[in-house]
Amino acid sequence: MNWLYGWEEASDAFRTLAQRHGEIERIPHGGQGPAGERLSIDVALLGPAQAERCVIVSSGLHGVEGVAGSAIQRAWLEQAHDSSTRVVLIHLLNPFGFAWQRRVDEDNIDLNRNFLLADEAFSGAPPGWADVVPWLVPRRPASRWDPLLPKALFALARMGRKALFQAISGGQYETSQGLFYGGAGPASLQEQLREGLPRWTRGAREVLHLDIHTGLGTSGELQLLLPRRQGTPEADALVERFGPDARPALDTVRHYRVRGGLGSWCETLLPDRTYTLCGAEFGTVSALEVVAALHQENRAWFWGQRDDPQSVWARTRLAHAFAPTAEVWRRRVLDRGVHLINQAAESE
Repeated sequence: MNWLYGWEEASDAFRTLAQRHGEIERIPHGGQGPAGERLSIDVALLGPAQAERCVIVSSGLHGVEGVAGSAIQRAWLEQAHDSSTRVVLIHLLNPFGFAWQRRVDEDNIDLNRNFLLADEAFSGAPPGWADVVPWLVPRRPASRWDPLLPKALFALARMGRKALFQAISGGQYETSQGLFYGGAGPASLQEQLREGLPRWTRGAREVLHLDIHTGLGTSGELQLLLPRRQGTPEADALVERFGPDARPALDTVRHYRVRGGLGSWCETLLPDRTYTLCGAEFGTVSALEVVAALHQENRAWFWGQRDDPQSVWARTRLAHAFAPTAEVWRRRVLDRGVHLINQAAESE
């Protein structure tokens, strides 16, 4: 399986495989990639349209994380077989971020902080955000010589791990050129999913949605982050189905709470069925290394020149932070990812 970093080659490879098994739907994105390519979200629809169970597997909500997500979806398609379950593969939810090797969309929005519910405002920031902004979002180009690590370690000692990562990663709506920015309003992806999800899952009484991510946890290990706390019937059923990789209560595993996550929004969108979204997180490098890579790439994007060696270095660093090149890591992630989809799609 090739690990593809270019949007056009990854999209073409996905569609070629998906067409062997089902229908393809292309949703125009409206943006362009670095070579002027017109971007789209590609959706593969497999299995009976009126099946009572539907499994959705999405990738690339955080653009560059789609390198692994796309590889897993394509590896599964290479061995896919007929099933009584409806399977919907959503390839690269954030094509702009994937194409430009960014985690965010064209408006610098972290899309997994953008799905606020109707009674939530696109405003505010976690406690401590104002304290970390000066060293987390400096207004200067990327540089290999950077005091981020000692400043982050000092903040870690002063604030504690949970408070620091809540301040950095929880989701903020004040600094539009900052990390983990949730936006000033709904991104276009909201409307695209609002129209598509009810149609792709029509007839299903039960929808299980696996949203593939990388960057969180032990390198090469999978954490299936469940939306329900341990002891609830829903969580217990998922733990029984998926085994020890399933971890109830998303916020207790991450040690911070996320505003504007996709899961609650999807549940609210389709209240007439049982809708469960689980984050499939594959660990890569340490949390501080992930933050450092995001920090440098953000500096390169806003205050650097695209072809400057430091900017190229920052983009490459980010891509490898979320999709390491080590063969043993890639083989483990592919094997576990394909197995996870098979577990989800098999009849109970």
